[in-house]
Order: sequence, then structure tokens, then C-alpha cells
Amino acid sequence: MSIMDALFDGRIYPGEQVLSKDPTYAETDRKMDLLMSKLEERLSKEDYDLVEEICDLLSVSQDIQNKEFFRYGLSMGLQLQREAYEYELPGLQDVAKSGEA
Repeated sequence: MSIMDALFDGRIYPGEQVLSKDPTYAETDRKMDLLMSKLEERLSKEDYDLVEEICDLLSVSQDIQNKEFFRYGLSMGLQLQREAYEYELPGLQDVAKSGEA
């Protein structure tokens, strides 16, 4: 199976498949869970529901931003590849021509 087929068929979704290996990520996630538990204990159900709604909206916002970061990085990488491919190496044409003779 090709990557293009997997992308087209929806079998590749980096937003759900890639997890950070940075230890700071896991620690931050643990701290957020702890704080959410404390808020749940201290707030009324209605207030805690508002906090959860804010968290959900923040997640949606981050997903949109991450998609733009992905597009930007991919586009930059492809442009860099094109630029590198089109770059004429000084003297290389002469070497190639001498090999043809």
C-alpha cells in the first residue's frame, strides 16, 4: 500500500497516531488531569461543565492550528526539495558531459 492510498483512504491521521515522546508532555498532561480533578471537586456541576466546554474548544482550536503548522512545514519542505533539485552544482555539468564522450 502506498502512502497516497493510505492518505486518500483515511488510514493515516497523524493527529491521532503521533504522540510526543518528550517527557515534559507526559508530565504536563498529568498535571492538567490533576488540576481538572481539583476543579471538579471545588466547582459546582454547572461551573465545571463550563470549564470542560472551554477545554473542548481549546482542543478544537489547537487542532486547527496544528493542521496549519503541518501544511506550512510540508509546503516548506517541498519547496526546499524543489529548490535543491533545481540548483545547478558548479562544475557538475562539465563532469557529466565528459562522462558522455
